[in-house]
Amino acid sequence: MERTKTVNVIRSTATGIANSLIILLLNLISQKLFLQYIGIEYLSVAQVITNLLVVLSFTELGLSHSVTYMLYEPVASDNREEICRILHLYRKFNRYVGCIIGIVGLFFMPFLHLFIKTGIDIYMIYIIYLLNLFTSVSSYFYSYRNVLLGAHQKDYVSSIISTAVSLGRVIIQCFLIYITHSYLVFLIVGLCASIIQNAIIYFLTGKMYPYIRRSNIKEYDQRIQNTKQKLIHNMASMASVKIAGIVINNTDNILTSWINTILVGICANYLTISTMIKSLINIFHQALLHSVGIASTEKTNLEKYKLFKKVLLVNTFIVGIISVCLGTLWNDFIVLWIGNKYLLDPLIYISLLLNFMWALLTSPIWIFRDANGLFVHVKNMLLVNAVLNLVFSLILGKFLGVAGVFFGTIVADLFTDFWYDSNIIFQKVFQKRWALSYHLYIFENVLVILGIVWLISYLARAWEINIIFWIIKGALTASIYIIWFFLRNRHSDEYHDVKDNMVIPYLKVIMGKIFRKRDKNI
Repeated sequence: MERTKTVNVIRSTATGIANSLIILLLNLISQKLFLQYIGIEYLSVAQVITNLLVVLSFTELGLSHSVTYMLYEPVASDNREEICRILHLYRKFNRYVGCIIGIVGLFFMPFLHLFIKTGIDIYMIYIIYLLNLFTSVSSYFYSYRNVLLGAHQKDYVSSIISTAVSLGRVIIQCFLIYITHSYLVFLIVGLCASIIQNAIIYFLTGKMYPYIRRSNIKEYDQRIQNTKQKLIHNMASMASVKIAGIVINNTDNILTSWINTILVGICANYLTISTMIKSLINIFHQALLHSVGIASTEKTNLEKYKLFKKVLLVNTFIVGIISVCLGTLWNDFIVLWIGNKYLLDPLIYISLLLNFMWALLTSPIWIFRDANGLFVHVKNMLLVNAVLNLVFSLILGKFLGVAGVFFGTIVADLFTDFWYDSNIIFQKVFQKRWALSYHLYIFENVLVILGIVWLISYLARAWEINIIFWIIKGALTASIYIIWFFLRNRHSDEYHDVKDNMVIPYLKVIMGKIFRKRDKNI
């Protein structure tokens, strides 16, 4: 059973990463054409509108997370009746949410000028906003079955579908940008792609799990009323998590737009890269979340703690390598990709890098929090985090400009979730008093990553910016971090556990397949 879970995590992660790398390459081409033929102003407007719509989606109130958590137990026990009841309620609630977002979104339109300061005609901004709003709302009507794939640890299925549809979308968008130079055409293609993707997943899950199509749900049956009460209770617990997450993750661009809307577009060039990288790592995190969620119903407190330490180790290794490479290669990539006129001020650059690595280094805590359903214990602190995030971002933004907006997010997290969430997890899940060792481990890695970035940037400051030196710089950066990581963790139990039970066995499997294929060819 344990090996099956690990295989599912690796399969979902590997498939998702391979698919996302293809999309990343296509998006880089698409955005280069976008900047060349449509312009930085439209890119800035698009980013602000996207973040505004995410803020409006607060009405979802953590519904998807609550449903995923509720599905772990019936999926593990193959309780199909309960699965059908949960999906029925999820579909019903999702459609209510879609309607509410549509109505609230329409009422919000007259206030767009307060958030977007640009030379683009306001009526064009309204049209762009409406198309984005329709795309967002439509996804709530047929995407509900996707959650079933996640609960069954088959995220790779939706990843493959997403890649195939995105591949067609980006190719068509690139062609139409080149031909028409029209942003509206670009948006319409995106809308059609979203509808097609949701429709494919809807019909495919119906074939994979035919019992969900044959379910006979009676609205006033006591069992569905019990499930409904449980879902509402979980949503109430998760609501604060959802609202706080929206404020923390999606208000920085809105606040930046108040300072300088064009800077939103310049930051977006950097964030295109970091967001795609983050989405790659989140594929791994989502696969882990489903695995940890099922494991949480089976393991003892000590086993959960050992699992946490392994997740933390693997996550730190992956995030560490990516963060040091991003820190030393980000600016050079922007120059090679779209030119040095789109480079950011060094202080903004550092703030974006810190935001990127801080969110990912601390992610094992939220994985175990969500997998164990501890929303109720952290909801108040998350709201405090959201309020402090706005306060610190506004204050630091006044003194440091755009960089202060991004620094404010990290400062708010330090004063709230970073210490509070981790201590709750250590006490409630692992039966340990404090999470000081975890805190020190995160701080240590942040300092090491920043130190390596500074060292390589200093040593390579006179290097010519070209693809050869870019690759050499990346290889040198990664090598230094890997050496440090090995020396730092080589004596830990979790390091040997991961190496002996995960890395070496799967390397043997991969090498065995390679050599078998080679022998057949001979």
